[in-house]
Amino acid sequence: MKKYNLKWTSMIAVIMLLTFTACNNEQAAGEAEGMEMADDMGEMEGMGHMGEMEMMQESETVAAVSTEGEPAFVVAYMDIKNALVNDNYEQVQQAASSLQEGLENSELTEAQQSQLKELAGQLAEAQDIMGQRQSFARLSQELYEVVKNNDVTENKLYWQHCPMALNNQGANWLSFEEQVRNPFMGQKMPGCGSVEETL
Repeated sequence: MKKYNLKWTSMIAVIMLLTFTACNNEQAAGEAEGMEMADDMGEMEGMGHMGEMEMMQESETVAAVSTEGEPAFVVAYMDIKNALVNDNYEQVQQAASSLQEGLENSELTEAQQSQLKELAGQLAEAQDIMGQRQSFARLSQELYEVVKNNDVTENKLYWQHCPMALNNQGANWLSFEEQVRNPFMGQKMPGCGSVEETL
């Protein structure tokens, strides 16, 4: 029975490694290549139960980028992104409300403000975190168009993409950090994704 359980553990580990690779996470893929699957199942025994295995999730902290002098709505957007990375429904709601307020004193056109407010409102009213993520995808696309065509921030912005987001539909988001912290996969796969464009 023990050998049978170890075989299943090995198979699950291989599937998870393939998932990381499919997500274009170069570091996870590199680690997957470096990991040898032992023929002798006895070597797997030392790894313990699946719950105790670290499935190559990075514990690195992302260096915070200063948001001083940044427009309030951009800061609130980043707060939404970070709350989604942490799977925090309540913080997303609060940050979405802050984004709506931050748009009031922005230099954006009335049409831009109106569109972003509406999308932030949908995000704030979402019934669950999956709904928040779907609204965040639409908000991100709209904000991308705004920042791409207007000089609204002093910081460099990274337009990042995850092909597995929203049940493999794929989605993008903006970030001040080049290192990927995925708001669509949350704590399940925070490093999944890649930089598509630097603004």
